[in-house]
Amino acid sequence: MIIKEQLQETTGMCEYAIYVQALILRLEGKIQESLELFQSCAILNPSSSDNLKQVARSLFLLGKHKAAIEFYHEAARVTDKDWEISHNLGLCYFFIKDLKNAEEHLNRALQINKHDKTFMMLGKVHLLAGDTDKAIDVYKRAVEFSPENTEVLTTLGLLYLQLGKYQKAFEHLGNALTFDPSNYKAILAAGSMMQTHGDFDVAMNKYRVAACVVPESPPLWNNIGMCFFGKKKYVAAFSCLKELTTCLLLTGKSCTTWVWST
Repeated sequence: MIIKEQLQETTGMCEYAIYVQALILRLEGKIQESLELFQSCAILNPSSSDNLKQVARSLFLLGKHKAAIEFYHEAARVTDKDWEISHNLGLCYFFIKDLKNAEEHLNRALQINKHDKTFMMLGKVHLLAGDTDKAIDVYKRAVEFSPENTEVLTTLGLLYLQLGKYQKAFEHLGNALTFDPSNYKAILAAGSMMQTHGDFDVAMNKYRVAACVVPESPPLWNNIGMCFFGKKKYVAAFSCLKELTTCLLLTGKSCTTWVWST
């Protein structure tokens, strides 16, 4: 109410009131309306990099990545060495599949200020470019910077698992589970390694924990079923596959999207 009164008193010319109203609209999911108000702020105060960044952010949320890039570059001309601008430029370029520029701006963001999510995004850029070695190097730097980040540890562990480097995979997945025992991605990956080596009972103990976190996970029920199959408990295996079918119907996924299967 105070914001509306302020806008009425200033005939819509109060930058701060418009800015706050735009933030509220964005939080309410009214992205287009928030964009229009942030654009008004940018017109009232074109030298404010924050106004330009907010316009870019709204454009990004609307999926207008190329337009967002233009405003982020405009904001960068006003404010030099801004981590947020460089990171978000990298994000925008990633979404339009311009991986070279995405890598450049994410590296620049890390030079300005190290952030977990910038490391993660840069790793994704390298993976999309098909350069697994570079991705691993980035994730290793991320672990050095943030050794308790379970998302980074799990991602690095999964990459090592895909490369067949089981000792390193188990090390990083184990560290992830130390910091977050309910990390279902790490549980599934660690369980699948044990399952591959015939340690069905140990794998099943891992899967029981995961079942409490993601009871409707198709990969989980697939792996539990295959553990029972490996133990020659065919009725239990069949029951798990029935549960798997139910989960597939609920999630709309197909087995081609799974990572952890035997």
